[in-house]
Amino acid sequence: MTTDHKARLRSWGLAASLLLSSSIHAAELTLEQVVDQALANDIWLSSSHHNETAKRAMADAAGALPDPKISLALANMPTDSFDFGQEGMTQFALGISQMLPRGDTLELKEQRFSQEAHLQPLMRQERRAQVRMQVSQLWIDAWRARESLTLIQRNRRLFEQLEDVATSSYMVGLGKTQQQDVVRAQLELTQLEDKISRLDLQYDTLRSRLAEWLVAAGERSTGLVDVAAIEIAAQPPVLKLDRQLQSESGEEGRVRSFLQHPSVVLFDRQVEVAQTDIRLAEQSYKPAWGVSASYGYRGDDPMGQDRADLFSLGVSMEVPLFSTRRQDGEVASAASRAEVVRTERLLKLRQLLASHEASMAALQRLNERLSLYRKQLLPQTEQAAEAALNAYTRDVGDFAEVVRARIAELNARLAEIEIIAEQKKQVAQLNYLMTQVRQEEM
Repeated sequence: MTTDHKARLRSWGLAASLLLSSSIHAAELTLEQVVDQALANDIWLSSSHHNETAKRAMADAAGALPDPKISLALANMPTDSFDFGQEGMTQFALGISQMLPRGDTLELKEQRFSQEAHLQPLMRQERRAQVRMQVSQLWIDAWRARESLTLIQRNRRLFEQLEDVATSSYMVGLGKTQQQDVVRAQLELTQLEDKISRLDLQYDTLRSRLAEWLVAAGERSTGLVDVAAIEIAAQPPVLKLDRQLQSESGEEGRVRSFLQHPSVVLFDRQVEVAQTDIRLAEQSYKPAWGVSASYGYRGDDPMGQDRADLFSLGVSMEVPLFSTRRQDGEVASAASRAEVVRTERLLKLRQLLASHEASMAALQRLNERLSLYRKQLLPQTEQAAEAALNAYTRDVGDFAEVVRARIAELNARLAEIEIIAEQKKQVAQLNYLMTQVRQEEM
């Protein structure tokens, strides 16, 4: 092998170590910026505010009595003469009636709408926590695709240089370079091109999904999103655990902590709504009352003498004697719905506990793997690649071994990016699981 070829290979090895350790620095969207913009543009939160306002307005309306009824009547008019003063029973009557709902129906209806309105702040807290987790994980996936793409693109230039060296050595018949070495270099370069193509598609897809969260509410009607304008920052995601359960707190302590999760507290409030529904159904056992009053004006008699006007006052009562089957069914149905909500609350609590245990175990293993990669695997693969290159430049090594060593180094660095991404995604998951209800937002 000539001195020129050896120099080129050594310069390639130096370039590999420098390029693999460098990074891109650009003013692009960071994780915090994406999350803040997604929360600011979430139209569901705006819809929730409107829903809460509607429920509070319905609560005010539900507490009001039904409108009274006014009646006007010309009663007992003689049909032989149609003379208003002929008969003493003939009168012009003005009446008013008012129905009174059963028991505490009005108060309970007002209370139920108020309880439903109080669900909305909890739903918004749960929504914010979910959006923060989902957008964070989406951004991390996009960062992983970008970093992997950048790393492979840099290595493509190095493999192109390696292919040139192998081709030149084979063409001039120097060293131990054979045709299969040239073919192997070309194959690896083609596989890198395929990886770049797949990562490009993945990165564009993830940016399109992020665009759903980043587009402003006023722009959604147009359906036009400039995906190309969305670029992910190159620096690794800065994401730390907001809070962490202490292992010595035990199962009971963990349960107490998860009892303050917005989704669990939301079920607690829904249980209260269901209990109000039971009390509301029980009101059907009580009678409904109605009061009425009427004033009857009478004309003078045929002799011209004045007749006294008439006043009537009445009370009506609807007694539920023949509808107990319907009422029993309504109460039983409301009680069953309350039990359904309690069961769903228990299932949600179990789900949070299980997810927390799984995420904590995964995070611990990922931390161990990242430490292993940075302390041992990455330095070892880099040393192996350098050793293979040195051996080849001295004509005592195999070209295929150089390629394998560089591929192994590249795969190790790609695995490091993968571990960092999965590590941060687990942190985002844990931050969601450990979300606590904020009373100031209620």
